[in-house]
Amino acid sequence: MSDQTDIDSGDVQPHSLSQLNFSDVAAIGASLHKISKRNKRKMKNKAFGTFERRYSKLALSKSLVPERKCIDYVLIYPHEFSKDVKDETKRLELKKHEQRRTRFEKKIESEGFSIQKDIIGENVFLKLHCPFKRLCVEAEKVKIEMALKDCQIPASKPQNCFQRFADEHLDTDKDVSDFVSTAFVMNRIHLFDGWESPEYFFRPAVRSLLVHHILINIDIRTATEVEEDALDDSDEEAGDDCFSCLCKRERPDVVDKQESRSLKRKGLPYLLMRKTYTDSIVLHDDSIKCRENEDSLSDHFLAPPDPLPPLDEDPRRVLDETWSQVTKFQPLWHVRNYFGEKIAFYFAWTGMLITTLWLPTIFGIGVFIYGLYESFSASEEVTRTTNSGTTEETSAITDVLGDVKEAFDNKVTPFFALFICCWGTVFLELWKRQKATLAYEWDVDQFEANEPDRPQFYGTRVKPDPVTSDEMWFYPFKRQLMKYTTSVSILLLMVALVIASVVGVIIYRVIMNVDYCPNLNDNECIVLTTVVSSILNAVSILLLGKIYDMLAIKLTDWENHRTQTRYDDALIMKLFAFQFVNSYASCFYIAFFRGRGSIFRDRYVDDCEGSCMTQLSFQVLILMVAKPFPKFLKDICIPFIRRLWRGRPNCLRCFCLPCCKPTNQVGQDDNPVSEVDPEAKAPSPHASHVRFLERERLKPGLDDFTLGEFTEKVILYGFLMLFASSFPLAPLLALVICYIDIRVDAKRMLWWYRRPVAFIAQDIGMWYGILNLVNFIGVLTNAFIIAFTSSWGSQFSTTGKLWVVIGFEHIVFFLKFVLAYLIPDVPQEVRLAIRRERYLIQKKFDDDTPKKKDINFSELFPSSMSVRDMITEEDEDDIEVKTTPFNRRAPIGTPGNRDLQSQINRTRLTTPDGLRNQRQAQESVSEA
Repeated sequence: MSDQTDIDSGDVQPHSLSQLNFSDVAAIGASLHKISKRNKRKMKNKAFGTFERRYSKLALSKSLVPERKCIDYVLIYPHEFSKDVKDETKRLELKKHEQRRTRFEKKIESEGFSIQKDIIGENVFLKLHCPFKRLCVEAEKVKIEMALKDCQIPASKPQNCFQRFADEHLDTDKDVSDFVSTAFVMNRIHLFDGWESPEYFFRPAVRSLLVHHILINIDIRTATEVEEDALDDSDEEAGDDCFSCLCKRERPDVVDKQESRSLKRKGLPYLLMRKTYTDSIVLHDDSIKCRENEDSLSDHFLAPPDPLPPLDEDPRRVLDETWSQVTKFQPLWHVRNYFGEKIAFYFAWTGMLITTLWLPTIFGIGVFIYGLYESFSASEEVTRTTNSGTTEETSAITDVLGDVKEAFDNKVTPFFALFICCWGTVFLELWKRQKATLAYEWDVDQFEANEPDRPQFYGTRVKPDPVTSDEMWFYPFKRQLMKYTTSVSILLLMVALVIASVVGVIIYRVIMNVDYCPNLNDNECIVLTTVVSSILNAVSILLLGKIYDMLAIKLTDWENHRTQTRYDDALIMKLFAFQFVNSYASCFYIAFFRGRGSIFRDRYVDDCEGSCMTQLSFQVLILMVAKPFPKFLKDICIPFIRRLWRGRPNCLRCFCLPCCKPTNQVGQDDNPVSEVDPEAKAPSPHASHVRFLERERLKPGLDDFTLGEFTEKVILYGFLMLFASSFPLAPLLALVICYIDIRVDAKRMLWWYRRPVAFIAQDIGMWYGILNLVNFIGVLTNAFIIAFTSSWGSQFSTTGKLWVVIGFEHIVFFLKFVLAYLIPDVPQEVRLAIRRERYLIQKKFDDDTPKKKDINFSELFPSSMSVRDMITEEDEDDIEVKTTPFNRRAPIGTPGNRDLQSQINRTRLTTPDGLRNQRQAQESVSEA
């Protein structure tokens, strides 16, 4: 056997390595030098990652736009100190608040937040700024979809003259471009559009959402307190929960109880609930119109120069100039970029409702005009009495009103009801198409699949995730089923109470009308029956409504939903069930029960005045007109009056009354006080923020905007669908109310109210299912109204009326099925765009990946390999130490390996890192 090492053939003899020639020693030295360089590079990469390297290169090339600090979030708490309070109970409470605030502020500072404090009046304003790098970390964590660079999607060309006219004269989103988007990755930030400008990389809605998400997920407890749940024994939430008695029925073991408690984070929601912070504000973006109209100042984190610099972007001005135009489409892209997808979906749905309402409005007006013609033609000629002209005029007006009442019930009514029921299906099918288009364009079509957990969610067991196999907390189904059953039981009880209150008011009115009105004059009878019954009904509904709203929120919190979408859906179902009974109970009573028998005994009969169809028509009219007034009073009138009252001159203030003192009012000479020395009254360097912050604090909040607005619009939609056959002008009324409402909402959201948190949503949630339910019930109610309440159905017997109901609903359900089948849920162009987007995303990332060398599959390793190739370097970010095949033949501890190690030690090569690199070389050889 030859003593030479045949590396090319792969045959290695262990005893041939007893001596190394000069070339082998040089190769080992070069390898040690490479190890030294790699170690330095690794240390550098740890302190200077891919994200930082990309921005350092951008800064060196002078292409980086410097980030300007802005006020991302504001927290408010009273300017009180525990050391200044003598009352022991209040002093201890203030001390707890101070400790929680201190711990929370240290937590957010450790997250990179910048903090400033201004004392304005009796409040302390804590101004927070989140750096761009921390926003990127959170965006990657929650998988925010961001636009890819140089991947703009070309706008579709108009296919017909109507689309061309709409694009030229009605479109308000021409300046917005759509891009191919994918989940954000920090190390690939150079692939995303606008990464050169950190200040504008995240649109305003995403920035506010990320900051909010960071703050609500911060936990002020220490590691020990997480295990023991001993932050504050007096802060036990179970004692404040009205459903703690229900929770005790579960009786989990001690371990489960500790686990469930440990997962209940104590962050910003907890601090707001405990009044550690009394308020939180997301500030509006600065605007030229805001500066001109409100004397407002910039939202810069640092005091801006005087005069203020021009704005690079002014989203509120753009929205105000386009959104308030009544002759153009809504700027849905701008709404989404500023207020978030959840609010934008509401306005998109309302816009679709307005667009599709034009056809039933025209049909309804035609039906009403035909009814007027029939009513006037069938009426007898007005007989003029010999009395005065006033009596003749009054009689003529009465006859005209009677003809108008009869005009709602005519021969075309069944066809109008059939049309409305089919229109409801077409409307929902068109909305599904628009929802699919918007969800794709706004990159939220997969949001619910990746939605993060709510901070309030807690689990009691651990199980592997079915997708990633990672351990995850979950809440047992049995416990959740028990909670759902309890919630449904309480819901049914409250609905029964509402129905009982309505029935009680009806019984009162009938008894008063039968037993007492014959002995009273007309005015006294009206007051005793109509006025008093209306007051009793309103009081009972308002009282039960307040109680039920509180119970619904408590029940939904207690049910422990994992995501915000599930929580919202559960709350929507509870609240709408109550509103459904509250809004439609009187209409159902008039349509199907009134005048059809005695309440009890034969003398107490509640007959309809005239025909029940006419009375139902006017009841629907009154309710549709009256429903928006409380909202108008609450959202517009009261805030406007409060604003006028706060801005009244001093001559109208009564300083002797505490309620009239100008507390927290910011005058021209007021300055914020430095918190370091409150006695010194030293002006803060951020005095320019005073009027801006105080004005924002005094604005009312929108609360859950979409919940209230959707409830109002769906109730309006219900009047349209459930009782369309009784009131053909319902589409016209709904069209006018919605059209005015969205323009008023635009103004109050931009200028009169605080800015809401811009939540993401994939669609309108549970409201779509509720609309489908309303459509289904509408078919049945219209069928029974036509057969049993309208004058058209009076020509049939009871059996014939039942056949009318069966025939109507069968025809309508068949047409609804056909329409739903013919109209695809997702447009074909959206399906193709989704497929193309997947291809472009893959291509974009593949182009950014270093190309691999061609592989020779015929050889296990290159035939030209030598000892010099013992250690190679493949990638600067992922370095692996590789060895040639010769030492794979000799296991660790064999003579050949020992000889090689001793030979390395004898060489004592001079390398940059000396013996440390020699040890690493030995370890790499022995490991191989």
